[in-house]
Amino acid sequence: MVNLLRFGLFMIFVVFMMSIFLQPIYAQDENTVLLYTFESGDGEVVKDLSVHGNDGTLMGSTDWDNGKLGNGLVFGGNGPKDFVNIPDSDSLDLVTELTIEMWVYLNAYSSAGGTGVTKEKSYKIGPRSNQRSILRMTTTTSDWVSATLIGEKPLPLNTWIHIAGTYDANSGDGKLYLDGKLDSERNIGGDIVPNNGPVWLGRGSNPYLDGYIDEVRVSNVVRSQKEVQHLMNVGIEGVLSVSPNDKLATSWGKLKSKL
Repeated sequence: MVNLLRFGLFMIFVVFMMSIFLQPIYAQDENTVLLYTFESGDGEVVKDLSVHGNDGTLMGSTDWDNGKLGNGLVFGGNGPKDFVNIPDSDSLDLVTELTIEMWVYLNAYSSAGGTGVTKEKSYKIGPRSNQRSILRMTTTTSDWVSATLIGEKPLPLNTWIHIAGTYDANSGDGKLYLDGKLDSERNIGGDIVPNNGPVWLGRGSNPYLDGYIDEVRVSNVVRSQKEVQHLMNVGIEGVLSVSPNDKLATSWGKLKSKL
């Protein structure tokens, strides 16, 4: 009887430890299609740490600077028209599910919306001119203007803020998170309509970001609020510093060699 009790306690301990060590490495998994830490700190190319190789090119006078966590990118606004250009790829054609996460520091509000991550006329998430965040898409049921979700809380200037947005075509629900908290949600409906345009960081069709961007992740799945908060709290390097037990994940040590 005593031995059975000891064995039962041992198995509970084993299950508990496995639940810790076998947790998914959410930063880099099969659903991550773009992952930027900006830790190289120099050069004209931003290296994508996902398996898809969606590297970006610095345009205008976009430059390296201090970020929220380590290095980041600084953008000069509408004057120099700074942004990062990421060529189109099949992996960036998000249709049924989407999550975009980033740290943003605003020196000033832009003249229009979506100066975070933009695939113009397909999807965009970022700061808006009315001091709110925005999720905008073209879907099979709504056009570029109608398929829009605006955040409720004002975005502060001169401080780092974490912006995230998700869309699930199965339910039609779009959500915006500010600093890990649900800011706004709305049912939009329809699949996202892909196109052959590039993805931009730091600009929309006309407005350009005046400020900084750091730690960008784009996923082809709807991340939970818990996942958004986890990446926000520990950072990409913090998540990837744990040696993964999942063959779909890659440790930070291996990814650093790409920078």
